[in-house]
Amino acid sequence: MHYSITSFGILMNVDLFIIYKLKTNLVTLYKDICLSCIKCCEVCVLSVVWSDKPYLMKTVVKFVIIFIVATLILLPLFVIIPPLFVLWLLSAILFFIFYYFNKRAYTYYVTDKSVRIEKSWVFGTYVREITFDRIHDVYIRQGILARLFRSGSVVFTTTAGVEVGYVVAGAGSAGKGVGTGGAVVTPVVHQKRGNRFWDVRNPEKTRETLLHKIAEWREAFQQQKMATSLEKLTEKALSPPQQQAPASVVDQLEKLKKLLESGAITKEEYEKLKKKLLESL
Repeated sequence: MHYSITSFGILMNVDLFIIYKLKTNLVTLYKDICLSCIKCCEVCVLSVVWSDKPYLMKTVVKFVIIFIVATLILLPLFVIIPPLFVLWLLSAILFFIFYYFNKRAYTYYVTDKSVRIEKSWVFGTYVREITFDRIHDVYIRQGILARLFRSGSVVFTTTAGVEVGYVVAGAGSAGKGVGTGGAVVTPVVHQKRGNRFWDVRNPEKTRETLLHKIAEWREAFQQQKMATSLEKLTEKALSPPQQQAPASVVDQLEKLKKLLESGAITKEEYEKLKKKLLESL
């Protein structure tokens, strides 16, 4: 009988432990789902007007072309040392996998007030949001292969100007720029992950959409600014003018103050006279 009770108690403890673990796992799962929903809703609240990811077909074709050309160049070396081809092939495959998923991790958004760049993959998360008031200009970068696939990068510079660099050429170089001391300085826009939509489809349409939203935002901002200024002017015009004490009363108060300081009148007399003067206003 004693063993039966002990066994029953052990079974009860095991059941309670299982229930506790299930409850803990359910709570953890619920929290993860809530966090995922919050992250998704965070983008939805921004009123997204355009969204896209990098166009990867061009990436695959570009890699195959580069791989074939490089293999043909290194072919004499591979004939002499065959194991190098295996090493070359493995390295190319690993590089392509890393490059492919690195590019695939990006997602781009144009909202009603900003551009948003997100990257989420196994090595971490990157998010950058640039409001329209900080965007100075928008460019398109396309190569020959990108034009064939009707894709390209939409690059934008901010008002801070950190994306713009300068290339200095020697004297006699032709091109745009400002000559300084016999050299030509040419501004160049640098493409980084934080200032471009990398290889998106229909970049011309994307640029037009972005510029249109920027123009709308700037017009709304100017209207809001004018409305705020007009409201302040109206409040100032309708506010009652502040009444000022007559100059004679002010002079009399100053004379009383001097009489008090000189000892000609007492503190009580000063207060009584001051009260009469203020009541007469």
